[in-house]
Order: sequence, then C-alpha cells, then structure tokens
Amino acid sequence: MSWFLLVLMIVVYTLQSFLTRLYSDHYPGKPEMAAPVFTVVSGIAVVIASFAVSGFHFDMSWQTLVFGAVGGIAMVIYNESIMKSVQSGPYSVMMVFQISGAIIIPIFSDALIFGANITPVQIICISVVLVSVYLVSKKDGEEKCKKGFWVASFALGIANGVYGSLLNIQQGITGPEEKEEMLAVIFGVAVIISATRLAIGQRREFFSVMKQTRISAIYLIVCSAVVVAGLFLLTALIGMMDLAILYTFDSSSMLVLSVICSCIFLKEKISTLNIIGCVTMCAALICMSGWDWFVSMFAK
Repeated sequence: MSWFLLVLMIVVYTLQSFLTRLYSDHYPGKPEMAAPVFTVVSGIAVVIASFAVSGFHFDMSWQTLVFGAVGGIAMVIYNESIMKSVQSGPYSVMMVFQISGAIIIPIFSDALIFGANITPVQIICISVVLVSVYLVSKKDGEEKCKKGFWVASFALGIANGVYGSLLNIQQGITGPEEKEEMLAVIFGVAVIISATRLAIGQRREFFSVMKQTRISAIYLIVCSAVVVAGLFLLTALIGMMDLAILYTFDSSSMLVLSVICSCIFLKEKISTLNIIGCVTMCAALICMSGWDWFVSMFAK
C-alpha cells in the first residue's frame, strides 16, 4: 500500500511541477510576481483543505505551532531562493542544491533525533542519485554563475531540507494526529508573509498583480488542488516508509518524470547526458529499494 501511495505521490508532484510551469508561462503580470501569487493562492487552498479534513476543529500542541511557523518561514525562503537561483546561474547546479537539501537534511535529522539507521548502501545510492541529478538537469548553453547564485542555491537547499525535516519531526514528537494542523500553520504563515510583502511592495498594483486571465486562473486553481493532494500523500507516507527511501524517491523520480514530460509535451530536447543521468538514477533507486530484499534472498 505504501509503495502504491509513493508512486501516486510522485505522479502528483510531477503534475504539480508541470502545471506550475504552465501557470508561470501564462501568468499575465511581471514574471517575478508569479511565485508569490502562487504561494498565496495555493497556501490558502492548503489551509482550507486542512481545516476541512480536521473537521474545522484544530487542537494542536505548542510544538506543532512552533514547527509550523518555522516551516512557513522556510517555505518563503525556499520560494525566494529558487527564483534568485534560476535568474543568476545554471539550472543543473541549482537542482543539485535543491535535491541534496531535500534528501540529506531530513535523513540525517531523522538519524540524529530519532536514531534512524542509515546503511552504507543508502549512502552510496544517494550519492549516485545526486550526481545523476546534475546529469539529468544539465542543459546546453547554461549561463554562468552571477552574483548571489551560490548564496541563493545554498539557502534553497537548506530551506528545502528544513521544511522536509520539520514535517517528519512534528509527527515523531506530537504524532500524526496533528499533521493537518502542521500543514495549516506552515502554509498559513507562508501566506501571511507573502501577502504582506506583496501588499507593501506592490501597494498601488496589488490587485493588478493578483489579477488572472481565464487560462492562468484555471492552471492556478488546478495546480493548487494538486498541491493539496501531494501534501496529504506526503504527510501520510512519512509515518509509513523509511525516510531515506521516501525523500530520495520523491525528489529524484519527480525530476526524471518532469524531464520526460517536458520532452513529450513541451518538445524540449533531451541530450545524451540527460539520458545517462536518467539511467544511472533509476539504477540507484532500484538498488536502494531492492537491496534488503536481495540480501534476504541471498541469505536463504
């Protein structure tokens, strides 16, 4: 059951990535305003859905409130950092930072706080995955690093890792019963920060910034619903699977599927290097998921 939900989550997150790109392409305002607007709208959708699932009754501990608030700040930093990284340096390097943070920080925090076991095979496979991320993401003609790229990329990886770690830490300390409250606080804080910054920075143009065309509004609404579905699947799986497998499969498989979807639907070219990266990544994932089974069969 957990593997079925994992595959479903990967498909959902790949769809989210694809729809987010389409929304960004069709957003009628300034390109740099698409991300904060998306954060506000999708965040509101998550808060409402979390309230609905919990029966519109929240009963959270102070730990969940603190973890959620920190997670919301991390999400805002993530959104700001990814925009800065995309605008100031190579996409392939940025992706290595993003996925490294998403995998390494939650795994080691899980080991440090809850004593989770990290096997040598997992470390080797994760290392191969991270090298493959660079190969999969590498594009011809990538621009050179500009001022602020390395700081933004480092902040991106840390923020992504902190967010994923806090989802796991919250469930480990206060229990999965408060996972909806956790999501509501994270996205509620992110919405408040993003909306406040938009209101202050775009005082005279706030409503024009939020204005959508018919097609961009459809992409925004559908993508927000997909965000909700992905988050509910992720928080459910945190208590069901080994965290190393969960976050490694989630981040890397989504990247591979996104590349394939871009090639098929957006007619983007895929290089030999990209194909090699996809193959090595899939091999590492297969090894990572099937090693224990192989060892047990060999022992018999």
